[in-house]
Amino acid sequence: MVSDHIRKTLHQKSKKHQSDLLALGKIVEDEPLSSNVVVFDQTSQVAALNTIVLDPQTSREDFIFSFDRISSLLIDRSDISADIVL
Repeated sequence: MVSDHIRKTLHQKSKKHQSDLLALGKIVEDEPLSSNVVVFDQTSQVAALNTIVLDPQTSREDFIFSFDRISSLLIDRSDISADIVL
């Protein structure tokens, strides 16, 4: 009974968190990005990695692999951006 209550409470909080994130996303869509922001080209690889990372059903292993790959892409991109600034 207690574990059922905890599970239901966590599920409700998760739903509220997701809806809060969606609302925040809608607010931010109208704001211009800072000049410091570099946006990845939306290649099929980036789109797939993003989809995997954002999917709540993604396994731990797939999440870690995708997150590591995105991190590598970010580091590569930061090296390129640093060369452009210099």
